[in-house]
Amino acid sequence: MIDDISKRSNDKSAQDIAQEAVQDAAHVPVKVVTRKAAQNPEEQEEEVSRSQKKRDADAVRELGSRLADLRGSELANIPLPEDIVAAIKELNRIKAHGARKRQLVFLAKKMRHIDTAPIDAALEALRQSARASTKNLHVIENWRDRMLGDISGESEKQALTVFLDEYSNADRQQFRHLQRQALAERKIDKPPAAARQLFKAIRDVVLNPEKDN
Repeated sequence: MIDDISKRSNDKSAQDIAQEAVQDAAHVPVKVVTRKAAQNPEEQEEEVSRSQKKRDADAVRELGSRLADLRGSELANIPLPEDIVAAIKELNRIKAHGARKRQLVFLAKKMRHIDTAPIDAALEALRQSARASTKNLHVIENWRDRMLGDISGESEKQALTVFLDEYSNADRQQFRHLQRQALAERKIDKPPAAARQLFKAIRDVVLNPEKDN
């Protein structure tokens, strides 16, 4: 019986010790390790500035590459200093990849010292002109195809009548003649000389709707 009392006393002591250890651990300060200390405002501003400079440099380099892709006649419409035009021409002359890359970097460095807003505006004007030209080309091709009977549900005569009604400035006699010639050429498999003339006549009328023939 004495042994049982001693055993219960020992068990209670162990339980008390364990509970005290848990309570002590709850009061131990925990050190939280963060991946990176928060940056102060100056460091944040410096990092943003570096990122912005990189974006600006990439944008200027991309602009230089786009300028180099222009045809000579298009490049002539872009307001550029002579030294930059010379750098672009030199870039187009170079064929080796590594040398072209270095020349593009050189071109971008020179362009950082000029206002690129007028250049962007001129490029946008070129893009709009190209879109308008593509749209007009589709219109002209569609009229030609209709007049030659390539559009189902409409005869050649009907197409010509609609065209002449829409473009009152068109020379009716000229278009009737060109249409007859183009259809005759097609029947005997001759080269489409009249069809090409018809296309040009349609183009002149579509692009100059107010011009009197």
